[in-house]
Amino acid sequence: MGYVDTVLQPGETVRFRTGRHWVVYLPGVAIAVAAVAGLAAALTVYLEADFPTTWDAVWVGVALAVLAFGMVLLARNWFRRRFTEIAVTDRRVIYKSGGWRRSTSEMPVERIETIEVEQGLLGQMLDFGKVSINGIGSGIGPDKLWCIASPLRLRSEVTAGSGARRLPAGPVIADVGSPSVFVAPVQPSAPPVALPENAAAAPAR
Repeated sequence: MGYVDTVLQPGETVRFRTGRHWVVYLPGVAIAVAAVAGLAAALTVYLEADFPTTWDAVWVGVALAVLAFGMVLLARNWFRRRFTEIAVTDRRVIYKSGGWRRSTSEMPVERIETIEVEQGLLGQMLDFGKVSINGIGSGIGPDKLWCIASPLRLRSEVTAGSGARRLPAGPVIADVGSPSVFVAPVQPSAPPVALPENAAAAPAR
């Protein structure tokens, strides 16, 4: 059970869930692959040399250090993706990140004014981007909502929930052109009053 499930209120339902996109792994993977290739080349030179030089050993050490850095970066981004939860319910937007040191933010949908999505070319192709939710007195900015999977779907669910919570009850406005027509609710007419059967007409004079 995740954090979102533990904070749901009675009767509250989750409309959409998302989190970090898997693209957060790409920097660590790229560094690790490059380090493995460099390590293979450095070891080949070192082992095949009749008299390895100090620089041959240095390049092997550099490749090992870069490989370790790539693995650390992969582990950090796995942790970030694993422990980030974003959910849109019928009442609020919930954000949570971190495991041992937790950071959370919540925002009622009726207080949301705008939601912005920023995507580059790669983000449009792989469906990820930065999201900024702006509201009355507070917001959840792109410093938290970065590299989010399905950002356009997130925006659609937030705006749909915000509109549903703000929809007022009242008379119907029929859009039949310009100007708009106000349709007032029809009140039922009073039933006709029946005269008594023994009522006689007044004599004519």
